[in-house]
Amino acid sequence: MIERDPTPMPARRGTGGGRRWLIAALAILAVLVLSLRGISSFWIDYLWFDSVGFSSVWTTAILTRVVLVLIATVVAAALLYGNLVLADRLSPKLAMSTGTPDEELIERFQLWVRPRINLLRLAVAGFFGLLIGLGAGAWWEDWLLFRHGENFGVTDPVFNNDIGMYVFKIPFYRDLFSWGFQFVLITTLIVAALHYLNGGIRLQSSTRERLHSGVKVHLSVLVAILVLLKAVAYWLDQFDLLYSSRGFVAGASYTDVTAQLPALRLLIFISLFAAILLLVNIRFRGWILPAAAIGLWAVTSFVVGFIIPEAIQRFSVEPDEISKELPYIERNIEFTRQAFGLDGIEIRAFEASLDLDSTGIAANAPIIDNIRLWDPTVLLTTYRQLQELRPFYQFDDVDVDRYSLDGELTQVMLAARELDATGVPEDNWVNQHLVYTHGYGAVVSPANSVTAEGQPDFLVRDINPEDGAPEAVQIDQPRIYFGDAPDLGDFVIVGSKEQEVDFPVESAGAETVSFNSYDGAGGIRIGGFFRQVAFALRFADINTLISGQITPDSRVLLVRNIRERFAKAAPFLRIDADPYLAIVDGRLVWIVDMYTVTNRYPYSSSGDTSRLAEGSALLGSGFNYIRNSVKGTVDAYDGTMILYVIDETDAVVRSYRNIFPTLFTDGAQMSDDLRSHLRYPEDLFRIQSNMYSRYHMVEPRVFFNNGDPWQIARDPSTILGDAATGGRLMNPYYLLTTLPGEEDLSYLLLQPFTAADRPNMVSFLVAKSDPGAYGEMVNFELPRDSFVDGPGQIGARINQDPEISKEFTLLGQEGSDVVQGNLLVVPIETSVVYVQPIYIRGSSAEAALPEFKRVVVVYGSRIVMRDTLASALTAVFGDAPPPVVEPGEEPTTPPGTGVEVDAQVVELLTQAEAAFERADAALRAGDLGAYADEVAEAQRLIQEATALIEGS
Repeated sequence: MIERDPTPMPARRGTGGGRRWLIAALAILAVLVLSLRGISSFWIDYLWFDSVGFSSVWTTAILTRVVLVLIATVVAAALLYGNLVLADRLSPKLAMSTGTPDEELIERFQLWVRPRINLLRLAVAGFFGLLIGLGAGAWWEDWLLFRHGENFGVTDPVFNNDIGMYVFKIPFYRDLFSWGFQFVLITTLIVAALHYLNGGIRLQSSTRERLHSGVKVHLSVLVAILVLLKAVAYWLDQFDLLYSSRGFVAGASYTDVTAQLPALRLLIFISLFAAILLLVNIRFRGWILPAAAIGLWAVTSFVVGFIIPEAIQRFSVEPDEISKELPYIERNIEFTRQAFGLDGIEIRAFEASLDLDSTGIAANAPIIDNIRLWDPTVLLTTYRQLQELRPFYQFDDVDVDRYSLDGELTQVMLAARELDATGVPEDNWVNQHLVYTHGYGAVVSPANSVTAEGQPDFLVRDINPEDGAPEAVQIDQPRIYFGDAPDLGDFVIVGSKEQEVDFPVESAGAETVSFNSYDGAGGIRIGGFFRQVAFALRFADINTLISGQITPDSRVLLVRNIRERFAKAAPFLRIDADPYLAIVDGRLVWIVDMYTVTNRYPYSSSGDTSRLAEGSALLGSGFNYIRNSVKGTVDAYDGTMILYVIDETDAVVRSYRNIFPTLFTDGAQMSDDLRSHLRYPEDLFRIQSNMYSRYHMVEPRVFFNNGDPWQIARDPSTILGDAATGGRLMNPYYLLTTLPGEEDLSYLLLQPFTAADRPNMVSFLVAKSDPGAYGEMVNFELPRDSFVDGPGQIGARINQDPEISKEFTLLGQEGSDVVQGNLLVVPIETSVVYVQPIYIRGSSAEAALPEFKRVVVVYGSRIVMRDTLASALTAVFGDAPPPVVEPGEEPTTPPGTGVEVDAQVVELLTQAEAAFERADAALRAGDLGAYADEVAEAQRLIQEATALIEGS
């Protein structure tokens, strides 16, 4: 046997405490590491807002969130803590004995809790207080609008409240109600559980008393508060009737006003009565009174709140809907027209006469000179093939605008040559972020000018345009660091030791590049080590920290897409799908239309967004009120952002301006050059046109019976590759024209309408973009007793014309596709002229460069297609008449005129007609070569006849 030494061993130093400290340290380190990127992003966000001059927007939003969360958390935690203390005090001193198996478990729980009761109260109150309070951060915008919201100056016809109450006040009341109901419900459940654990509630008891008297008081008060909050919910619900969809139109209907509203008010009183009974029942045994109150509430809610309104709707309204709903339809018409800006549309009669002649054409030369021959979609392909120049450049969109060229206002097309990050050579970090940083320049061409080769007649082209461009389109700073293309890349760092590629050049037959260093004030300065670490964490990119090319004075340009910039700076505004480029005082400036919207405008129907482009932020917004109150601009070089308020009548933008006074700038501070390039936005005009197709009917009975339905005209173009069947709806287009009854040129958007059940045109709506008349809308209504072909019919007539059809067949030979451009409805004096450009393009991708080939002009029953617009108009309207001979003067006969010339012209035209007949015969026989020869011969003969006429 081994004897043990009786001497006690020295105690070993415990290691448990050290391990706990190590685990705690590692846990803290892990949390810090996981949080660092979030902290970095938070800091970089602030630096970005500060760099664009909107730091107050960031601080206002963040501080408001923080304060709301703190207040809601503290209030919830304090009230919950007080209820926990009260629950302990109201619990029985000696728990009611139940004799049930859970008795021992509860006693053990109480033995464990009692020594730690205060700590547990604080923990429970703090946890649930924070859980409930965190949701308050989402109220920040509702709270700020509640405080700073302004009146609309319009009252609703049911409650006689200003609409500002529904847009700015009610949403915050809803937030408070939701928070309060959630808090009281959670508190009631926690308190009930605590009373159970304290022995004040016994679900199974051998005695009659299952609820201690103090517990009954506590829970009765809490449930009474819940019932009172339900009364508040009914009070709020009555205002939601203003957006009801029960009736024929949106808004409170006959049933809502006469049955549903009284039901809600009755339920308010029943809820108050039930709350009183709950409190009175404290002094009585049992729960008979509260049960009766709840039963009364349930029956009333079902019968009065559901059965009776549905019965009235079915048996009273539906059999006599027009008489019952008439006043409510009238309200819907009035408020919907207000909400979408349709109430200010001026109505003018348009004769649609057929008395336009060559004299009228000559007198309206400025209109003719600005008829657009280039479609933006077709021209985009042309620009890309002729002017992108390098794989790292791209044209994302072609914009339409107007400029004063040589003293004449001219419609032009232009596009920015932006950076394409996907085309950067040798795709490495230095090239992506330091070297290839920007696009360069723009291309500009008149909308109405075509070269002999069928290509755009460039005013500005290539990387370094030659001298001679009109002053209005000269570009002093061509570099584009901020744009609208989707492939600009994530971020770039400028002002580094690495020079940036500026533009490609050719020297001695070899391709090289010119370099440049950014000297603008845009972006965030890199600064010291901590900022570099923050950027590295924000981008998850260690190169921003370790690259030797970056200096403290380097600047990081991020959020370079202009729509994303505005969405970040002003998330409460909706961004238009089509920002457009303008040359303003020699700089490239992006102009962005922004909208205020709400879905809280009483009696207004929801906006029809069916024709909006995919990128529009208005899609899915569910709004029933919209204003284009803000025009945003971004300098393409330094990213300077300005938000101009152009509509001070909009209560929504006024309210946001009260909240963020430094974010907005008065529209009056806009430069004259910038103002001259403002356009009425397409997104808004599409929505308004969609709504106006129904809401042009202002008489309620006509509206109810759909007595004058319109629809958007059908588009007969084949630009998107479809057959010209008119299956698509026609989009509005910009036009530089003189409106009937006016003298000056107007730059406007135009949208034709046709009858819903017939293809004839019934009206066209225009919206002006001119300074001094911006936003004015006029609807020109055609005579109801005449039949004017709509665009879809015109497209069908063009395709059915024998001569045009034959020429389309000829043009479509040898691997070419014929593309019919946008059909333009051009009002001239009191007549309508239709113009459609025709292009050809190669069927293969390599040969798909579009080429302008012909133009079709339609007027009345006359349809012609010619090489130029001038010759087409001459063919339709004839030459301009000779000068008028004043009384007493002898008419003069120019040399070379007379019967001899007339006979020669007749002979040539007769020969041309015979040549066309031979061409038809050749085409029927399938001899395309002979067909082409005969057509060429006929055209030669016509040119000879034209030359004789012009020389006579």
